[in-house]
Formats: sequence, C-alpha cells, structure tokens
Amino acid sequence: IGAILIGIQGLSMDAFAVEALPARISTMTQCSRAELKAFRWIHVGYAALYLTNCRNASDIFSASPKRLRFLYQKSIPARAFRESSEEYLKINLGSRFDQWRQSFRQFNSHYRDVGEGDYYELVYDENGLKLLLNDQLLATLSDPQQASAYFTIWFGEEPFSEDLKKALLKPAL
Repeated sequence: IGAILIGIQGLSMDAFAVEALPARISTMTQCSRAELKAFRWIHVGYAALYLTNCRNASDIFSASPKRLRFLYQKSIPARAFRESSEEYLKINLGSRFDQWRQSFRQFNSHYRDVGEGDYYELVYDENGLKLLLNDQLLATLSDPQQASAYFTIWFGEEPFSEDLKKALLKPAL
C-alpha cells in the first residue's frame, strides 16, 4: 500500500519471500505477484493476489473471495498506509468516499508500522473485508459495498500503481 510503491512482475524472489507468499492459502491459489518498490527503484517487498479461480482475476470487483498479501522487506510507518489508502479511495470513489469516509478512517486506523518480514493481508469474503498483520486480525469492514470498494486503491481507474495493477490482474504463475 502507498503512493510510493510500484509493482514490477516477474522478478525472482528470495527464499523467505517464496515461503511467505505460498502457492496456496486455504482454498485460494496465488494467481500473480509483483515487486513493491518505493520511489520507483527502492525494493520494499512483494504483493500477491490469491483467488479461488485465477481466470477471474480481471473481475476483481466480483463478490468472489480474494486475498491480497503484501510482504515487506523494509520498514514502513503506519501513517503511510493510512494516508495513501485514504488518498486513493478519495480519488477512485468520488462522492461515495465522502459518504463512507468515517468507515474507511476507522478501518485504516488499525494499520501498524511494519518491518522486515511482516505482511499485511486484505481478505475479502461473504463477511466483508478483513485486515490482518502477520495472520492477526486487526480490523473488519463488514459493509459489502465498502469492502469491495476498498480494492479500488490497487485496482481502480486511478490505482496507486498502474504497473502493480497490470501485474496482479494478469495471471502469470
């Protein structure tokens, strides 16, 4: 997450990253992954998209379950997650953001600082959206429209990184 992060697909990962981004999590398969970079050249980690059916990656806003995992190999402050999430929600949702601002702020208030080896996950299912840090539940967004809309940060008309969006929506594994 963050306006400073850029995704580039197809780079080899170190052993730790391979372990932290497994081929399967529960009933979901890793459909794609991308490198996360700060300022277009500083490696900070990787992102992976998990779905029950990788052929549905282009239909990211459907009601089907999905999991987006961000593995960090550099420290990033919680403030960066909160600010960039709000910025891209506002850009992509327009007036709907104003209606949902309080719910998103509440959800985003649960972001924590991350360091090397930490990973955030956003897990979407019939119960809404869950924010996890290293498998620990931090927050839930139970409104289905808001939960789906949260993915506009990465997959909306104006995502924080067009390269990351393209890499994650194009199954390559």
